[in-house]
Amino acid sequence: MDKMRIGFIGLGNMGYAIYNGIGDDYIKLAYDPIPKYIEEIEYSESVREIADKSEILIICVKPHQVEKVIREIESPRTIISIAAGIDYKSLVSWADPESRVIRTMPNLPLQSKTGVIAYFGNTEEYSIIELLFSKLGKTVALEKEELMDAVTGLSGSGPAFVFSFLQAMAEGGVKSGLAYSESLSIAIETIAGSMSYLKSELEKDGSIHPMELRNRVTSPGGTTIYGISEWEKNKVSYGIAESVFQASKRSKELGKN
Repeated sequence: MDKMRIGFIGLGNMGYAIYNGIGDDYIKLAYDPIPKYIEEIEYSESVREIADKSEILIICVKPHQVEKVIREIESPRTIISIAAGIDYKSLVSWADPESRVIRTMPNLPLQSKTGVIAYFGNTEEYSIIELLFSKLGKTVALEKEELMDAVTGLSGSGPAFVFSFLQAMAEGGVKSGLAYSESLSIAIETIAGSMSYLKSELEKDGSIHPMELRNRVTSPGGTTIYGISEWEKNKVSYGIAESVFQASKRSKELGKN
């Protein structure tokens, strides 16, 4: 059986992570006007050349370049876009009428194969998305495209919020007397371990709430309740939730521009 031919248009950090992450079960082609990985990848000469040679095209260019790129694809293809803010209707309007189009929103942890990849579009191609992207993290098929903005705020911007929270924890450790490198390492493992524990508990009981696990750590009059009191006094929960909401709102605004 012939291998599927997948063309990558644009090979920046995210495109390169997908290129490597999907494995070697495919014939992979690439085009980028400013190629970075010339020692390991043989690049096509143009968008048209890579489109002619590929069955599936993954568009990884900047959002303002997407329309120009798609209009250069003259034959029907499966087109997967990772561009933020470019809606499905626009992608379809620029493509050949017989092309099958999918809009996706991957996030940064995809580079370590622990990402979240949400998608919406031509349902006939959903199996292709699962085949390619499930190797890179959790895939989520959205029922409505409007939810893509919520995903952008939660998982797209979310890693930045997590890193900010991590840094704050590490600085708290430093304030309490730890060296920064030691405090950062402990904070990383504490967050990673807590998430792993939550996942294992959810596998046993899908209805378990994170607050139930928090209660397991929080003993009467102990250290944790004093720390949580500061958390609530400073409205940390509200601030994090509002950060996700505002990021989602901004994603909506960008999509209208």
